[in-house]
Amino acid sequence: MRISVAVTGLVLLVAGCAAETPAAPSAPSAGPPSSSATSSAPVSASASAAPVAKDLTKYLPSDEQLSAARVRIQQHRTRVSPGTSLRIVRACGADQPWDSAAQNGVQAVSVTDQMQIDELLAEYRGFSGEQVVSGLRTALDCGSAVVEGRRLAVKSRFSVAGVADPHFGFCGQLNARVAGCVLVFAHGNRVLALTAAGWLASAEEQQAELKRLAPTFTAAFDQD
Repeated sequence: MRISVAVTGLVLLVAGCAAETPAAPSAPSAGPPSSSATSSAPVSASASAAPVAKDLTKYLPSDEQLSAARVRIQQHRTRVSPGTSLRIVRACGADQPWDSAAQNGVQAVSVTDQMQIDELLAEYRGFSGEQVVSGLRTALDCGSAVVEGRRLAVKSRFSVAGVADPHFGFCGQLNARVAGCVLVFAHGNRVLALTAAGWLASAEEQQAELKRLAPTFTAAFDQD
């Protein structure tokens, strides 16, 4: 009798399991949750994505273009990561409203026979390049600037004939023996600053060299 009851129970258990197996085909009903999870994935991915530095190197002259202008590359073009502080020129050593709006940049160093030329290009968010150049021109009424970490007493200003981009240049003394000149251009939401300095060249010579090189730099800088 016990064997009969056990067998009967086992039969009922197997029958119960067999009765439940048809539920397996209902798996497709899991489709909606899956599609909902898929739609949320891009949001999660974008939220976790780290900012990537935009490649602005094409807005600086190539090695071949510089060589044709009798300039040599000393330090190759280096991207500046988003979030890095980019100060084209610090008038009176003070931060300017557009400094924090620089979102990408690139820098390089070139040399001629008489001087070094530091190149710094920045792309802005919320400011046009013309606004930055205009604001900088006004801010420099204070009479001094910090350029590439060095204080420059502004003595004169200049412009370049034939350059359509908003621009201006200025020269001064880094110390009693060393002069320096800066030429700043604007195009779209970009600004390019060329800073010349050297023991062997006077301010007048540096200014003349920046004017000579302006077409080489604007040809690359003005690309859209």
